[in-house]
Amino acid sequence: MERTGFVFLLLLHQMYAALEVTVPSSQRALVGSDVLLPCTFRVDNPPLNPQFLAILWYFGDKELLRYDNKGESSHPRMTIDVQATKDGTASLSVNNVSLSDKGTYKCLVIYSPDRQQKEIRLDIQAAPVVKITKKTLIKNEKNVLHCSVTNFYPKDIKVTWLRNGQALGGSTLTVPQTNADGTYRVNSTVTITPTENQDNQVIACQVEHESLSRPVQDGFQVVYGVAPSVRIYSLQSQQDQERTLVCEARGFYPEPVAMNWLLNGERVEIPRKNADGSFNKELYYQIRPTADSLGTDISCEVQHETLSSPITLQRKLEGDRNKSCGSHLVSAIFLSALFTAVGFAAISWFLIHKKKHFQRFVVTPIHRSQMRNDDKKVTLYCTASNCIKDVQVTWAVTERDGNTCTISDSASREEEERDPMLGRDYTVRTDTSEAQGLHNVITILSFIPNVSKHKNMEVLCKFVCDRKPKEERFKYELNSSNPTTPEPIKLALCDSGEVLCSLKLQSFYPKDIHIGWSCGVGHYQELETFNERVTDDSYQTFSAESECRIPGNLFTDPGFKVRATWNHESLDLPEYREVSARDPEFPWRPVMGEITQPPVRHGTEAKLQCTISGYFPDPLDVKWLQREAGNKELFIVSPSEKYKFPVINVSREADKTYTCTASLIVTVSGKTEHGAEFICQVGHPSLARPMERGTGELGVTGCPVVRNITQRKKSIIMEVNNFYPQSIEITWSRTEDTSKEKYISISDSSISNVTHRNSDGSYRLISTCKPQKGKFFETDLYVKAVVQHEALRSPVEAIFLWKKGTIYLVCNGKITDPLPQADVSKDISNSTASDITRSPECDPVTTETGKEPETPLDKQEEEFTSPEKKDRKKTKQT
Repeated sequence: MERTGFVFLLLLHQMYAALEVTVPSSQRALVGSDVLLPCTFRVDNPPLNPQFLAILWYFGDKELLRYDNKGESSHPRMTIDVQATKDGTASLSVNNVSLSDKGTYKCLVIYSPDRQQKEIRLDIQAAPVVKITKKTLIKNEKNVLHCSVTNFYPKDIKVTWLRNGQALGGSTLTVPQTNADGTYRVNSTVTITPTENQDNQVIACQVEHESLSRPVQDGFQVVYGVAPSVRIYSLQSQQDQERTLVCEARGFYPEPVAMNWLLNGERVEIPRKNADGSFNKELYYQIRPTADSLGTDISCEVQHETLSSPITLQRKLEGDRNKSCGSHLVSAIFLSALFTAVGFAAISWFLIHKKKHFQRFVVTPIHRSQMRNDDKKVTLYCTASNCIKDVQVTWAVTERDGNTCTISDSASREEEERDPMLGRDYTVRTDTSEAQGLHNVITILSFIPNVSKHKNMEVLCKFVCDRKPKEERFKYELNSSNPTTPEPIKLALCDSGEVLCSLKLQSFYPKDIHIGWSCGVGHYQELETFNERVTDDSYQTFSAESECRIPGNLFTDPGFKVRATWNHESLDLPEYREVSARDPEFPWRPVMGEITQPPVRHGTEAKLQCTISGYFPDPLDVKWLQREAGNKELFIVSPSEKYKFPVINVSREADKTYTCTASLIVTVSGKTEHGAEFICQVGHPSLARPMERGTGELGVTGCPVVRNITQRKKSIIMEVNNFYPQSIEITWSRTEDTSKEKYISISDSSISNVTHRNSDGSYRLISTCKPQKGKFFETDLYVKAVVQHEALRSPVEAIFLWKKGTIYLVCNGKITDPLPQADVSKDISNSTASDITRSPECDPVTTETGKEPETPLDKQEEEFTSPEKKDRKKTKQT
């Protein structure tokens, strides 16, 4: 009896694998994100011995990572949690995913001498970026709108144009083009003709892609514009002096416009609002003509939202033949000689026509240069031409407080000596030239603008020609510009655990600004500014950046806020921005991975794990909830003998955020866990409501365990226990005799199967088979029992030898002792006898029980024959 049980224990020990590896079939990730490729394993005799363990990850045929008793060799972006390997976790973390990471990965686990490998496919996606490049339309004209969709993967994408939410027809989509990083880009266009009765329109370009949970779009409220008119003119002096070219765009709307100078086709400068709401803009270019530069092509290029292509005006640089505000600068050499020859006659002629010549004396309006100078000076230009004598120039500036300053080029040095501040405030430079006996002048006034002096000041430029004055007035408007905040307060983590807060302000004028920091919950406490910088913008305005540091643990209070306040003379009241852990811009919200779980087997422990990463500050509230099968209510899982909560290990990553793995160990029962769902719930100061990840409904399985194989009279009784779910199939078959290997089914009338439910929710089945009836009752033959269940990878087979009415178990091709006799006085269908054999594992594999005996049957029979019978058999054969 003991020998039979020991042999059958060896038989069943080989039915189960020593190592099992589990991975999902595939995983998805976005470009630039981090992803975990789950891989778990379990062995038959825990605890795990690290000396026999090796974990290898492959990408195709390339080895990425290896971990064994000699240490770990890993890829720079790919790691495994060495501590978690003790619990059967070999998952691979891949950081900063790119398209090149797409493909099939292999998780190979070796637990000497067993090894098993599983494959998992990583699919990569990239979300598209959508941008409409033109957002201003012209009424009653065809307008072509362009939408660029970039940086998406895979290739398939859908682009739809919408007007007030309704799809627009007639759009076109280009063939997707490949970017250098493997992502794709496309362009879509649509043509619309807005009319007077189509106001309050919203145009949008909507994109649908498999990387998006919902469509994204770029849109705009329709704004009607006016295209600019462009002209070029020059303010010129002598050939060896600087020449100022002016490119002027007028009457356009809205305000933004781009203007560039092109010299021989290569790119080598702010608008004023008109009474009708449109804008003007001038672009100045100063050049000193030389013999080499004469004949050069110079162009002015103007780009505006209303233009489908830029406007380009071109002219040649031709020395003194260029016009200056309508006057011609022609060489005076020949005329001077002519005047010398005619002498007194020419002077008399000039005196007679003196009045006429004065009427030809022309003064242009004052122009303001928009070119940006390193010294931040504002430059005003004015020219006069066709004067018969030298021209005297005087500038008069009436400042904001009503004081008037008079400045002239000839008197500037004396005035500067008398009033040093005057010389620093204003500078006048006047250049003269002479052509055909007439004098031409260009005069320039420069100053550094100051709001207290120059806001809404008036400038007068006065020319005196032959004691006759002409003057031009100019209203200089220096308006302060409000600071703008292009982005919210930015947060960054420091090694010390502090949070670096930074704010950027743009496009303000004048330069002086005050930025302060404070923080608190309801009551704000002043903070020390860590760093503050003020820099120049490209349009004579300024930008500022300010920083401060605060302890990171203050963000554990959801109501805690950091406030940046700024004050500027353009503002009636100080303005501010705030940031807290609950704001959408807070960068360190926790990210939950999928719950990884081993196969859920009845009567075993299953470890559920969820990795939470990317969060700050450290405190994290983790709860496990359970939803019972057929019940919508959630219950909090509490520690007990059935539920265990391992200590959560928290680690700090290279980006200074935190990562942890929450675990729940469940003692599985088919009665309570089948169809149930476990949910990991995570709370954090940055979350208005907790995040959740669920396992989905669990499918519990229990592997059949064979017990109490006995013989009652001429029947075989076999007990199969601890299986789940209830559905199981046991088939019996036999041979005709011992000389044939073909098995035939035993009729159902000779088989009795009785199923019972155990107290722990699993099931037990008593199967009774009577292999022979009638005249065949004494025939020697083989009998086979096959157990099939969904928890088994392959059916379990048991083979018996019926010989002379005695039944033997065939184990690994060897015939064992006869089966024990069942107690005929006891109903075996309700028995709970102790185990004769029990599998130590829950997942059987193909066993040797299905093989026929390797020793010939005649020889096996001889081994079970007494010496006396052997002698008689030999005599009979002789």
